[in-house]
Amino acid sequence: MNAAANPARVDAIRWDPDGRLLLLDQRRLPREETYLALTEPADVARAIADLVVRGAPAIGITAAYGVVLAARKHAGEAEAIEREMEILAAARPTAVNLRWALERMRGVVRANAGGPDTERALLDEAAEIHREDLAANLAMGGQGAALIEPGSSVLTHCNAGALAT
Repeated sequence: MNAAANPARVDAIRWDPDGRLLLLDQRRLPREETYLALTEPADVARAIADLVVRGAPAIGITAAYGVVLAARKHAGEAEAIEREMEILAAARPTAVNLRWALERMRGVVRANAGGPDTERALLDEAAEIHREDLAANLAMGGQGAALIEPGSSVLTHCNAGALAT
């Protein structure tokens, strides 16, 4: 996910090629566009709890990348990754996508049995969760756009759109 590909797009979540999770600090909007660079799963959990990232889908994606950071921190050791996942899950217990994404990541951890490819497999899964969410939202946006007359206004309730999903 790269905003440079489309300068009009704002990415709430980015995976940096250097292996950092970049989160748009939504607490600073609309005055500032500031990204936090996270490398520790505990920092990801804190960012979720502190409302840096908002919207259930974005929270799930963020947690998935947090599991990748846990795998890096613990050299793919399954039990340690599972402990970090519990900390991530507790960060926002009501976010349905958080638990759903962590269950997907747990399946990858178990399938790789903490082997040497665990981190790579988790990164692939987190990126797939991210891609799937983007595709779903583009499809919903396209369907919704067809129903809105030119010049109309749309009022949303809650944090909707690109920043949430």
